[in-house]
Parts: sequence; structure tokens; C-alpha cells
Amino acid sequence: MHLMSTRILLFTACLAITCVFSVPGLSMLGISRSRVFAAEQEPKPQLRLQYRSQNQALLYVAGQGQAEADKAKAICDERNLPFRSIPTLESLPLDCSSEHAIIIGSNAIDFLGWHEDKTRTAEVFETLERFVAQGGHLFFFGSYNGRNSEQLQTFGIQTTHYHNDYFQQVPGRTEVLFKGYETSIPSPPLVHSFGNVIVAEDREFAVMLKRGKSGDPDDRKAEHDPDSPALVTIAYKRGRVSYSPVEPHSSGMWLVPIVVNWIAQGAPTNANQIHETVVVPESMLLVRNSPRGPTLLRNDLQQAQTRFQELFATQVASANAPDQHQSLAQKIVDEATATTDLVERYVFLRVACQQFATGGQFAKAAMLLSELSNEYQFDLHHARSKLLQVADESASDDKNGTDNLQDIVEITLGWANESAKRHQYVNATQLLSLAKPAVPNTAPQSLSRLLVSRLDELQPIAESEASIMSGLESALDAPNTQLGKFFALTCGDWQRGLPLIAEGNDPLFQSLAKKDLAASDDTEAHLELADDWRAASETLTGTEATGAKKRARHWYLAALPKRPGSEREQIQSQIGKLNLPQTSLTFELELEGAARMEITAEGIRWIHHYGLMPSNVKLNDEPWIPGDVPYFRNSGVTRFMPVETSLQMPQLQKLRGRGLVALERNEDGQVIVNLNDVSTGSDQYRFTIVLTR
Repeated sequence: MHLMSTRILLFTACLAITCVFSVPGLSMLGISRSRVFAAEQEPKPQLRLQYRSQNQALLYVAGQGQAEADKAKAICDERNLPFRSIPTLESLPLDCSSEHAIIIGSNAIDFLGWHEDKTRTAEVFETLERFVAQGGHLFFFGSYNGRNSEQLQTFGIQTTHYHNDYFQQVPGRTEVLFKGYETSIPSPPLVHSFGNVIVAEDREFAVMLKRGKSGDPDDRKAEHDPDSPALVTIAYKRGRVSYSPVEPHSSGMWLVPIVVNWIAQGAPTNANQIHETVVVPESMLLVRNSPRGPTLLRNDLQQAQTRFQELFATQVASANAPDQHQSLAQKIVDEATATTDLVERYVFLRVACQQFATGGQFAKAAMLLSELSNEYQFDLHHARSKLLQVADESASDDKNGTDNLQDIVEITLGWANESAKRHQYVNATQLLSLAKPAVPNTAPQSLSRLLVSRLDELQPIAESEASIMSGLESALDAPNTQLGKFFALTCGDWQRGLPLIAEGNDPLFQSLAKKDLAASDDTEAHLELADDWRAASETLTGTEATGAKKRARHWYLAALPKRPGSEREQIQSQIGKLNLPQTSLTFELELEGAARMEITAEGIRWIHHYGLMPSNVKLNDEPWIPGDVPYFRNSGVTRFMPVETSLQMPQLQKLRGRGLVALERNEDGQVIVNLNDVSTGSDQYRFTIVLTR
């Protein structure tokens, strides 16, 4: 194959690979059939490896202290696995797609049961479930007596309170878990389990380590489920959930490096998986972490469609009212659930999706489509587009109530963001454009405004994507430069784009890319790079010029903390002269007392210190009641700023209010607003925070 053709195919794969939007499952799956494992149980077939991209990290939720996280970081550094840690699940971001694995440390799961903000705990668990469904590995270390683990039943995990002091190996499994760390295994095999675990019988799982007996007839703990798992791993949709009742901070610290090393290798369950490469290009993650569904052959599909017509053709033709479409959709789902023909099941459920959407239940349609995508491989973008077309047709029949319209907007924004993350900007804008007619003029203006706003942000990048694809078909002599500029300057994916530019044939940008890739920690070099990128931006236009300015800002900010105070104002002035696009957040509220707002890319958290809680806060004219919803999400219908907004160097414009309004920025990249109205009574406040994109 011609080299250029190969590059075009690779680029097409990067742009066109479909990403799954995971919605929480149709129902919470309880432990309907469960068992405690018998010692003689044979290992089940091997689970799929969990693949990761070079950029994905391991996130450790420290729980009982930093010592566990420090142990994990040391192994991540050895395995070239990016690492970061947070103190509790309170700090978990809403989007964990940049993580390969999340380890919940000793007792950190208590957050899900003890935290007073139940809205936040539900939000955190939804984030964790979505993370696993999309291909992540979620690992839980234990809590005392297995407490606060009720929500893990979603994954088929149930915990009880029986303790145990020993472990035993599982033939064919444990040697895979311990590979490379055999000398770390304690003798005698002591590790305390602060509870025990039962796994639903209908789940696909592998027991990697079992609890054991001490051999002491007076050991009362040995009577309670000695052969239940000390570490079990369970397949869940595209990802993996693992659980150990061990608390590392109490006699189990030796297990942390073993677990991290195992996760870094893709969590193999069988010896033949140990040496397989698990680091793959980001564009291949979806394919590699996908279940191997049945092959959908044309003849089989036609037979299944014929079968559907025999059963439901008359009912489909006679369904007119929304409740009739909804009822029919459920009948089709029931029939699909009963059949043993997997292709027939696929065809039936695809039709059920459309019937739910026609009946004004877009969320159910999207949820069912997501479940289907976890079992079958098909063109998900096309399927989503079809659902939006159905929703558009239903809009004229007045089937889209406000709740359904809100679902359409929120889900479409999520789909578009997923496409954008994978540089599928044409797909993203297609989805947003299809959703616009489904939201009629009679709908709340904020809904259509969200779609239009996101479409306006992505349209220029989509046009660049279309242009670069068109150009690649004819510009056979300079693909690297074009691709590199697209990824780096337009998409902001510098890790992918810079090496391509460095291999290209544009002397100016080739030299600049090589210089950028070789950058040291020297602040003089950082400032020189910033100046070079700023100068390069003047030779560009549109999104490429903006991208070069953002790279200049990156290097100015890298140099800023290490320069003497006399130079910092000059550097900040240089950043201001870049004239990057801005995002403004205007707040209006009546304040009595003191509070604090923490702004991140995921949302805004209201922390009230004293005084009356504001009954209504307006953020860019959108209402927010912190007393009811202390966390205002930057997603879906409550999206208030573009995801690419930079939280560095915020500016405050206080417009009204007698008390204190002050900005600070902490090490975690948050923008913090401190509010203090110390006088008697209350006052009206209005202020704007200006950020750059």
C-alpha cells in the first residue's frame, strides 16, 4: 500500500472511531443468585485485558492516608503509567475518561454512605459506573466490616462483616497476580480481610486470591467463609471492577504494589496474557476494550427483520399516540429479552429504541442504545443520528414535553463532547445540528441556546477537520505537517501533533516543534518558546492562530512561578496581549454571612460558612439554588462554560456588594471565590469572573 494511503487510513481511524456514551443501566442489578466460592471451584475463562492509552493515568483515592498513594506512585513511575491522587471521593471529577484505573483506598468507600450530600454521592457513583462502562478499571480496597458498599451491588458485589487473617492462592490465577513480586509475599500468608465478599453468580469474574485458614482449631475467624475471595475481578460492560476486603493501611500495604503492577499490565487473569502489550493508540481503545459480540451478517439480519415483521408489523402501523409507542417499545424489549437468537435480539432492540424515541422517551431510547453498544459492534454514530431524526419527527406531533426536550439536549451534548474528545468534530456538529429541530421554538430558550452555543464552538474545528481530510487526498507531499497542525493547533492535542510537525516539511514549524519537544525545565527556554509560538501565530489564521497563542500561553505560565516578582507582571502582560477568546461568568445573589465557591472545569461547589443560605443565585442569568443543589454541574443543560476554558489567571470584576468578594487559585487548579458580608442584614451582590479559553 502507498505510504500516503496508509497515513490517510490511520488518520481516518483516529477521526472516525466511534465512542460509546454510557448511561447508567436500566435498573440497579441486585444479587439475585449468589454464592460463596468453594475451594475446589475451577477458574472461569479468562477475562479480557484492560487496554489503555499512553496518556491515561491511575488515580488513587487515598482514603486512610497518603502512604498507600505513595506506594502506588512508585510502581506507576516504574511502569510509565501516569499517576495522580486525591484525598477522598469528594474530589472525584465528573469526567474520568483521562484515567485508565481508579483505586479506592482503605475505607475511602465510606464517602458513598456517610457523606451528608446524597446528591453528590449519587453523582460520584454515577461517574464511577460510567467510567467502568466506558472501559475503565475500578478497584476497591475494603472498608471495616464491608460497610457503605451497598451501591456495589450494581457490579454484582455484596459484602458482609466476617473477618479473616489469612489468604491462599488460586491455581492458575494468583501466580499471575503476583508475577514479578513473588518475594513480597509474606510468610506465613497473613493479610487481614475486614469483611468478606459475595459475587453474583451470573457475573463473569475471576477470583485471583482467596481467604485462607490458619490451621489453628481455635481460630474462630476461620469458620466464616474461608474460601471466599480476598481479591476478585469482575467484567462489567467494557471495563472491570475489582474488590478486595483488605485494608492496606492495616497490615496489607504489601498488596498495593502488587495490585498496581497487575493493573498496569491490563489486569491479566491468565498466564498467556502476561506479556501482551496493553498500551495502544487512543483511537483504538474503544475497539480493544469492546466485548466481542456476534457477527451481524446480512442474511441473518434480514431473517431477523422478517421475524420482527411477522410479530409486530400490525402493531407498529397502528401505534399513533405516545403511550402506544411506549407500550409497543416495552413489548419489543420483552420479546428481545426472551429470544435466544442474538441477531434477532439486536434487530428487535434497535426498533425498540426508535419506538421509545417516537413515544417521547428519548432518555430510554438512548439508554437502551448504550446497552446495545456494550454487546454489539455497529455504527453508533449512525444509530444516534437516527434517534435524533426520530425525535425531530416527533417534535411536530407535540410528543416532546419539557422533560423529554431536556433529555434530548443533555444527551446530545454528551454525545457531541465524546465525539469532540476523539477529534470527531464533524460527527459532533452533525449530532448537534440534528438535535436543533427537535427542540422547537416553544421550548425554553436556554435549551436551544445550549445547542447553538456548543455548535458555534465546534463548527470551525469541524470545518478544519473536513478541510484537512480533503487536503490529504491531494497533498501527498506534506501529510505530516497538515496532520500535526490539525491535532496540535486546532485540537489542542500537542502530544500527538508535535511529533508529526517535527517530521513535516514546513521549516518554521518543524524547527519550533523540535524545540518544543526538547524543552527542558529552564524558564529562559520556556519564555523563548512562548515568544516563538506567539510570533508563529502571526503567520496563521483562524483556529490554528488561536492554537499557537494557547501554546504561547502554556509556556508563559510554565515560566511564571519561577521568575522573580519584577518579571511576573511583564509575563502576565504578554499573556494578556495574546487576546485569546474569553469566557465570562456573571453571578448575582443576595448574601448574608460568608461562603466559598470552588470552580473547576466540571462544575461549581457552594460551601456555606454561616448566615442564611441564598435562595437563588443567578449564573449568567440561569437560576441556581445552592441549598438544594450545592454542586452546579458544567455539563448538559447546566453547562455554563466551554470545557476548554482555562482556569489560570482569572480576573474578577466586582459590580455590586458592600462586603468582600475575593479570588484565589489553589494548587488543584480550582478558582476559589470567597464571599463575606459581615454587616447586619444582607446585600445584593453582582460580580463577573473572566477566564480565557
